[in-house]
Amino acid sequence: MTTQKRYKPVIVLDVGKVLVDINPTVVLMELSKRYGKQIDLPASLDLEKLFSPIYVGACSWADILKELNRAFGFSFESGEWEELWCQILRGEMPGMREALAELKGEFRFVALSNTEEVHWTHALRNYPIFKLLDGWVVSYTEGVVKPDPVIYKTLVDRYCDGSLPFFYTDDILHYVEAARHLGWDAEVFADAAQFRDEIEKRRASYLKNPM
Repeated sequence: MTTQKRYKPVIVLDVGKVLVDINPTVVLMELSKRYGKQIDLPASLDLEKLFSPIYVGACSWADILKELNRAFGFSFESGEWEELWCQILRGEMPGMREALAELKGEFRFVALSNTEEVHWTHALRNYPIFKLLDGWVVSYTEGVVKPDPVIYKTLVDRYCDGSLPFFYTDDILHYVEAARHLGWDAEVFADAAQFRDEIEKRRASYLKNPM
């Protein structure tokens, strides 16, 4: 008689504002401090258009350096911009590392993030919470961003052993709704306490009817 292997259920987590706190205004604050005057976002700079290719791995910081410097009137090297960019990441979200550590024996954790290589590399290197993850699907390596269904389906195919995730949390409602449309059980993230509550509400039902 063979025993079928049972896999731990998967909890899917966004990164920004779920695992790691972010504050995009830090870049302008730091530039203002350096130059001793208020530095604002140039009206000519379309950030979404400029950065979208980076988030799907279609270009690098070196590719947008000229446009950034032109818009701000600077002559920064790529490394200087990357250093400023990483200051957006402000540390782990309070209580989340402890929450994941407590749940680790029962669940697997997979990150699902719209991100680019500089931020992702910095986060992996500097924040111990990422050592608790069992895997990740990130936009710049997949060539697609949330809320495209392809990136959600990629995660299911790669990590969920033929079933849907146990739970998914993200700070952006639009991304949560996209997951629900695919049948995922998902909620908008508020804080670590709410995350624990969401897992507890589902645990009893899961133990009675495991996937």
